Amino acid sequence: MRFWTVRTIVWVLLRILLSWVGGIRFEGRENVPRKGGVLVTPNHFSDGDPPVIGFALPRACYFMAKEELFAMKFWGKVIVWLHGFPIKRYSADRAALKRAEQLLKAGEAVVIFPEGKLSEDAKLQPFLPGVLLIAQHAQAPILPVAMLRVNEMMPYGELKPRRIGKRLIIRFGKPVTAEELTGGLRGGAGYEKGAERLRQLVQALLDDKPYPVLEPLVAEQPSIEAKAEE
Repeated sequence: MRFWTVRTIVWVLLRILLSWVGGIRFEGRENVPRKGGVLVTPNHFSDGDPPVIGFALPRACYFMAKEELFAMKFWGKVIVWLHGFPIKRYSADRAALKRAEQLLKAGEAVVIFPEGKLSEDAKLQPFLPGVLLIAQHAQAPILPVAMLRVNEMMPYGELKPRRIGKRLIIRFGKPVTAEELTGGLRGGAGYEKGAERLRQLVQALLDDKPYPVLEPLVAEQPSIEAKAEE
């Protein structure tokens, strides 16, 4: 009950704020699965990204956020009420990874910024391979998202929104699987390659270009039955 109350209040306030800023446009929103677990992976150029992606998604979601935010007396509580959960940055935080996996298996939408931190120059940084690990273990699709002009509304290092007189654009790509991204590679090499290819998809969305083709990287092994027939 508290979540929906706080979410409604925040949604109304964001609607007013975004109208003042210049408006917001959603593209590809039909690509967002309405049911079942889905891992949402936007770019991260602004401190305004979390509330904006939460506003843009047509379903409730959970957020993985840096643990420092939860130390704030007021905003820390608000983040928890809005289904935020902490992660220790620059470390293999198994508790946070397990929490994300459990939520996905329970059919929830989980937002993770795969760059792991804010980009200072509004250019896409390398993606962390843990995103692929979570998606593969949970057997959940990954939803690439491009967020444009949010960093104009709230540039790096600023917490006060600006009126920019242009619409923010939130562009949702088509979901992909961890298997498609890893191309058949296993282990750490597969997660590294998958993170790199996921970054390419988000960059394509930022550039408003088609997805690059995700070719298999490992030839499919013949089945036991096929070998027997030979």
